[in-house]
Order: sequence, then structure tokens, then C-alpha cells
Amino acid sequence: MPNTLPILDLKQAIQYVSGNEPLAHELLQIFIKELPKYKQIIQQNFQDNNREELKEVIHKMNGGLSYVSAPALSQILSETDSELLTLSQAQLNVNINMIYNEIERIITIGVYI
Repeated sequence: MPNTLPILDLKQAIQYVSGNEPLAHELLQIFIKELPKYKQIIQQNFQDNNREELKEVIHKMNGGLSYVSAPALSQILSETDSELLTLSQAQLNVNINMIYNEIERIITIGVYI
């Protein structure tokens, strides 16, 4: 099912930092630069079937979104974080692929922001 949430919501991100648009852009760029590292750590823990470490990195990544409004990524991270230890392997695979897709979508449009 395609995600209908926005990839990024710059207006909301600016509101998160009390209207400081340059700061919102800077935080977004910092977050985007960190995404490949997060993706690599998620991939490694997923391949190793290390759900505890996977939960930790997903939780940390979701926390990093507190000043960057990425609704689609935030939703799938929150869902995966709260249910990770009880998800079937098949559903976890779906969620992880959705996380990868959202990461790539953010990286792709991030160069234009």
C-alpha cells in the first residue's frame, strides 16, 4: 500500500524550531547526512536477526526526527519500534523495506531543499 503521508513537511519543521528557517534547513541536512549510516546499521542488524539492536537503532532514528518533519518515515519507524519484538519475520521484512524506501525518498529530495 503506497504511503500517502508527505516525505518531508518543511513548514512543520520550521514550526518545530520556533520559526527559525535556516536552523530547520540545517537540522534537515544533518539528518539527511546521517541516513545512510542509519540504513547500514539497520541492514546489518536485520541480516543478523538482532531485534534488540534493531529496535534500539529504530528508536534512536525516530528520536532524531523530533526537529525534522518526515511524516512517512516517522510513521513506519514508530509502528516498527512499538511492535518490533512481536512482528512476524514476514511483516518485519515489509516494514524494513518501507523504512529503506522512505530513507531513499528523503535522500533523493533532500538535495533540492
